[in-house]
Amino acid sequence: MPHNKLPTVKEIAKRLNVSTSTVSRALHNHPSIGLVTTMRVHKVAQELGYEINKTAIFFKERKPTQSA
Repeated sequence: MPHNKLPTVKEIAKRLNVSTSTVSRALHNHPSIGLVTTMRVHKVAQELGYEINKTAIFFKERKPTQSA
């Protein structure tokens, strides 16, 4: 992996053979994800140096304004 590229949720999912949704939920400690899976996701994320991209989350969660 190039040193200037930040790891992604997709890379963590591929390494663990789980879905990106599972990785995302585990990173946010969602109750529907088991403890073992959550711990594995956090471990791999730490090993890869993963950091949550808060800007991407902001744009994803932003609701479009409704026009009158």
